[in-house]
Amino acid sequence: MAKSSADDAELKRACEAAIEGTKQKIVLSIRVAKSRGIWGKSGRLSRGHMAKSRVLAISIKVKGQRTKAFLRVLKENGGIFEPAKLYKLKHLSKVELVSNDPSGCTFMLGFDNLRSQSVAPPQWTMRNVDDRNRLLVCILNICKEVLTRLPKVVGIDIVEMALWAKENSQNTTSVASQAKPQNGGPVATIVAEDDLKVTVEKDLVSQAEEEDMEALLGTYVLLHLLFS
Repeated sequence: MAKSSADDAELKRACEAAIEGTKQKIVLSIRVAKSRGIWGKSGRLSRGHMAKSRVLAISIKVKGQRTKAFLRVLKENGGIFEPAKLYKLKHLSKVELVSNDPSGCTFMLGFDNLRSQSVAPPQWTMRNVDDRNRLLVCILNICKEVLTRLPKVVGIDIVEMALWAKENSQNTTSVASQAKPQNGGPVATIVAEDDLKVTVEKDLVSQAEEEDMEALLGTYVLLHLLFS
């Protein structure tokens, strides 16, 4: 498998240069394709809805005892990255897999503070499922550990993602380390990828899904994922 762009140190440095002066720290940057297109049966975008190359970057900013988390969209212009969009992760309300992309690599991120909720959010397509899981696991862990809330997850098997995170925890690099405290405040720690565990929250799993998971994994494994 090709090396993930999340491991590209040069890409991360370019993203950090693009947001210089914001006092934000990039914890993960990864190449994606952006579209609002319609996926056909072949899993390809229809004509006139071609995807645009973008970089999604997760950044944090520590101020005193508060930690803010952001999703940044950057575009490349002549070899230089420029900020295109900025979203606050505290407003992330839904992560939804696009069902008509059979690869499972396309998803939408819904934010509850967008001015026009009638406009469909952009679709983000990763290069492979591992990259998709890597980005979404990072986002979900930051939402859980820093923002103390989780978005609604639609169309994605949370247990499968948790198992993926466990299996890949020893082979992935740290997406974030301790952020430097300011004004004597405590150190804010983001979960590192080598310690990633996606907790399956009860409000993300319906009773029918719980029964299916119990049958598939066994009660012991399910309880371990829920409460570990």
